[in-house]
Amino acid sequence: MSTWRTPVAASSSASEKLTLRRRLSDWLSGKRSRALHFEALEHPPDEMVEKVLRGLRTYNDQFLTSKDRIPVGVFVRDDAGRIRGGATGQIAWDWLHVELLWVDEGLRDEGIGSRLLAQIERLALSRGVYRFRLSTASFQAREFYQKQGYEVFAILEDSPPGHTDYSMKKIIDLTGGDR
Repeated sequence: MSTWRTPVAASSSASEKLTLRRRLSDWLSGKRSRALHFEALEHPPDEMVEKVLRGLRTYNDQFLTSKDRIPVGVFVRDDAGRIRGGATGQIAWDWLHVELLWVDEGLRDEGIGSRLLAQIERLALSRGVYRFRLSTASFQAREFYQKQGYEVFAILEDSPPGHTDYSMKKIIDLTGGDR
């Protein structure tokens, strides 16, 4: 059996005694103190972020039946091959999360955004995924998404400052219409 001793000075303060009691309690319950060091970083290295992501996914996956994560994208190019618009996202947990949708300013109001969104939704539907979600800011395209059948399910005010963030969803009723 290991022994644990920390000398206690006769004039120990109440907080030192509390700390010692906590350490003794931890030792008796089998907890061992660990030397942990916290880092707060701006622009953390990709490998650190990836480690956290892998750890979280490993934890989450034990509770999920659908573990696939599939990046998806639909793009529109001009005759010179330049990308003039696109919609990207991820299919995961039986949802399509549309992360980005953009159309070059010179091509707006021509139905390209609607076509991009419809095509990325069709891509998800081809995999049996009929629930879609996205987020848009008040200065972006909430009305556009509502015309495409999306509904607001959460509002975060002052995000970004002075604006509102809308979380939106669309669920396709496989028997015929939208829900």
